Amino acid sequence: MSFTASTSHAAGTAGPLRRARGRAPRRARIRPGAGLAGALAAAAVLTLAAPGSASAGAAGPAAARGVAAVAALSLRAMPAGTVTFGRGSQGRLTVTADMFGLTPGSSHNVDLVLPGGSRTIRFSALTANGVGQAHSTLRSGFTGSLPLGSRLVIRMGARRGRVASEPIAETRRLSRPGRRPHRLIAVEVSAGGIGYGTPRGRATVFYDASRHTLTVTVSASGLTPGPHAAHIHLGSCASQGPVKYMLRDLVAGRRGRIVRAVRVFTNVTTPIPARGWYLNVHQGNSRDILSNGQPTIFFRPLICADIIGAGYLHDS
Repeated sequence: MSFTASTSHAAGTAGPLRRARGRAPRRARIRPGAGLAGALAAAAVLTLAAPGSASAGAAGPAAARGVAAVAALSLRAMPAGTVTFGRGSQGRLTVTADMFGLTPGSSHNVDLVLPGGSRTIRFSALTANGVGQAHSTLRSGFTGSLPLGSRLVIRMGARRGRVASEPIAETRRLSRPGRRPHRLIAVEVSAGGIGYGTPRGRATVFYDASRHTLTVTVSASGLTPGPHAAHIHLGSCASQGPVKYMLRDLVAGRRGRIVRAVRVFTNVTTPIPARGWYLNVHQGNSRDILSNGQPTIFFRPLICADIIGAGYLHDS
């Protein structure tokens, strides 16, 4: 899968990935009486030029009437999915993973950590497809009984090293490890081994047709302190696609929180579609999530939400 930034507001067009150039930070200027927009006026924002603009007619009748649209999002921890244990040839333990929200094209070590943590059982590597999904059965050489209290861990990568060995998702301790799906719980652990729990967050995407602005406000917790790349992409959390808008990096404080980070794009003449966009916050920053145009280990999605069913507000 190629990761490129759209150079047009028409869905399906894409050009080379590039950083959106930003103006100097300023205050959001939104007329009183615009509901959510009025609340955003108190926040310091960074105004970014949208990566291109479509013709006035492309915005549709909603923009022509001067309406605004708002989408309230619940950002879900990534990756998500389930694993199911089974037996392969000669009674060897297998695990079938059904997941999404992985780095597209990535590979991951998968370990069953036995009670006490002193021993692990390694499965064959888990590999994500070009849209970040994994639907595969992994094999091990273990033929014994699956001990109660074990837990399955998905690692960040498949190579050696501290970063690759950090967990990104795990099951709860298994009390009934039979042939039934076990839900994976996403976790965030720093390269130094400090755990920040399960990431989560909320966001608002607000389109003002009269000003041709798109305002994104994000709050989150459970992230490694420091800058995190964030984008509005084409596609969905379950089927990742190219970048539509590149936000300036969101910065988590020392407790792993992002508090009302606001980014504004100008010259946006296309309103929020009914579906086909999603908001993604990555583990790494905008400098290290790509190498030669391809995702690195730091591209890992942390929290994500599909942007669906934006409500339209008439501009009074």
